[in-house]
Amino acid sequence: VFDALHSAKVPTAWLKTYPSVKPLGAWTRDLLQRIDQLSKWIADTYPRVFWLSGFTYPTGFLTAVLQTTARKNSVPIDTLSFEFSIINLDEKEILSPPKEGVYVKGVFLEGAGWDFEGGCLTEPEPMELIVPMPIILFRPVENKKKSQKGVYICPLYLYPVRTGTRERPSFMIHVDLRSGAADADHWIMRGTALLLSLAS
Repeated sequence: VFDALHSAKVPTAWLKTYPSVKPLGAWTRDLLQRIDQLSKWIADTYPRVFWLSGFTYPTGFLTAVLQTTARKNSVPIDTLSFEFSIINLDEKEILSPPKEGVYVKGVFLEGAGWDFEGGCLTEPEPMELIVPMPIILFRPVENKKKSQKGVYICPLYLYPVRTGTRERPSFMIHVDLRSGAADADHWIMRGTALLLSLAS
């Protein structure tokens, strides 16, 4: 443990808590933010906007969202899937949680830029590899229609190592994003993806 701390690396034993490729300083800030999110949730009520990467198992949280909706509407959970809406508001401007689903913050886009006005993918600025995404509404819907033309089915990963590990894959879910002026194949060739966590 001491050798890892001396090298500003996260000790291997600590990485069993949740997967991360961050150095020690960034990992510690990340850990404190996770504790803060859960402490506020315990002291107050459900957050209006959830920081998805603050969960050890974000896929479990999303399954719980589907399960809650299934129970509320008395429908089988396997008929539900997520529909995604981009919310161009600051977190402070969101005064209440959505009627269905959850608002999610802290997602990053790699391999493309984001057009905030158009609400779609765009070419990134020069030297811009990763951009923060606006808040996304994950809304469970029944019998979701197949993705339409002009939509890129974007993979969402836990962290930049997309392959993950044998014990813990990095891939989570596909998120539908409007592809903008380019078609979906352009973004596939670019390897465009969403990330919950960065390497720094």
